[in-house]
Amino acid sequence: MIVTVRVGIVGWGEIGRIHASHLASAGAEFSGVVSRRKNPDLDVPVFHTLDDMLPHIDAVTIAVPNHLHASLCLQAVRAGKAVLVEKPLCINRGELEELETVLPNMKVPVHLGYRLRWNPTMQRLRGRIEGLRRISCIYRIGIEQLARGKDWTRELSKTGGGFFTIGVHALDLVRWLSGAQGEALSNFSAIAEYRNQSANFPLCVSLSGTLSSGVKIVAGTDLRGDSEFDLKLVVDAESGIYPDPSLSPPKFEDEEIEYGALIHNFIQAVKHRTWDQKEFDEILQTHRELIMAQELVSR
Repeated sequence: MIVTVRVGIVGWGEIGRIHASHLASAGAEFSGVVSRRKNPDLDVPVFHTLDDMLPHIDAVTIAVPNHLHASLCLQAVRAGKAVLVEKPLCINRGELEELETVLPNMKVPVHLGYRLRWNPTMQRLRGRIEGLRRISCIYRIGIEQLARGKDWTRELSKTGGGFFTIGVHALDLVRWLSGAQGEALSNFSAIAEYRNQSANFPLCVSLSGTLSSGVKIVAGTDLRGDSEFDLKLVVDAESGIYPDPSLSPPKFEDEEIEYGALIHNFIQAVKHRTWDQKEFDEILQTHRELIMAQELVSR
């Protein structure tokens, strides 16, 4: 077991800084950054490439634009380093196929930045759900809010579009709440609509399908305008119905709690070299469905 985990961060934007802020409380050491920016205030080494940083760390978190996630994750895993990747893990079928080939053989901890799983309300809700019939989630945040300070989020080639930018959060949340654990959806469909000059991809997307238990799943995102964060989650079940007056809706301010728990869970996995096959299957299945949805709406 690793006593003190040395963590390097790839990317020193908003999310990279959030990762760094939780490392000490999670029992890890912030040991380096890969960044093209000049960071005179940092008291850790700044490396030009991930290759340069890998010999000095035990684990890495990846907080750069979406189109770089898969290649950096593969690079770290091939070096035997545990990885926390901000969602999504990949944005196209070629990347997914390479990940499916390489990652299972390495059995290195690979976690995703699914922070909504760690939201206190969502965790309480998951413990209440029984006899689930239908669950839907539309994650709403305006593209003008999302792109503030990171204009790359307007570009399809760098984000993968709405399914991968924010829709991945919604899909993971409904699958996690329903206990899907890698099970594929049947009766699969997807829609995309609403284009304007805000981004070069549709701003409203959703996908749907059915689990073998008969549970209907719907997930998507609405990126129109300049709206604040809003999670439109609806759970139809025998118990654990949502919205529920006894459960306060998730707030943007919950992010600090969510990231703290997310980082702590990752560091524990690194220390104990934990490989969760079911969780890994679920990560890959979520991305298969995102890619299927993107391919359907692109025809």
